[in-house]
Amino acid sequence: MNNLTILYAEDEIETRKNYGNYLKRNFKEVYIAQNGEEALKYYEKFEPNIMLLDINMPFINGLELTKKIRENDKKTRIIILTAHLEQDKLLFAAELNLTKYLPKPISRMKLKEALNEAVNQYKELNDESSNFELKEGYIFNKDSNKLIYKDTEIKLTKHESQFLVLLTSNKNRIFTSDEIYNYLWDEVDICESSATKLKDLIKRLRKKLPKDSIENIYGAGYKLNIKEKK
Repeated sequence: MNNLTILYAEDEIETRKNYGNYLKRNFKEVYIAQNGEEALKYYEKFEPNIMLLDINMPFINGLELTKKIRENDKKTRIIILTAHLEQDKLLFAAELNLTKYLPKPISRMKLKEALNEAVNQYKELNDESSNFELKEGYIFNKDSNKLIYKDTEIKLTKHESQFLVLLTSNKNRIFTSDEIYNYLWDEVDICESSATKLKDLIKRLRKKLPKDSIENIYGAGYKLNIKEKK
């Protein structure tokens, strides 16, 4: 956490002081706001990596502030704190791509767990060297072998993720079927059924990717098609 910044917004003085002191021991910079309007100004000025927002604040509440931020920013991680879980607000919050929605009072352990999760999400989403951008906003992270769309992981099987690793190793290259067989399966597993296994694998993976992401070049092999069709 020590190399990241956080914005904490809370209107209760004692709560703000207690949580603020804890955050200052764990983050590079901590920006503390006493209401939603001030928090928005700090966000625009400092661009924090993580935000910890109370749901009920003067001027702009935590969910309204999150909605404003999510209009243009999908990467900043946001944790909402609330005195009690309200089902209607919880359903609304699910659309805002929150890391956590936590009821108060919160133990240090629960807060630490939520902050660690936010830090891991932020690092994964912002590691440009590891992220391979596919079509329509899909991202394949080559370090974690995870397929991500709108900050949500799309589950891949072992061979599906390995196939994407191979294709993203050279986005302009056409990989032959033999190259793919040898990369995905051990020699003892390569047999006459390999062609069927590969076709089944590609069929399943295509359902998880944008249309036409995996291109079959007749007589040559397969390649990634990452350009949007005009």
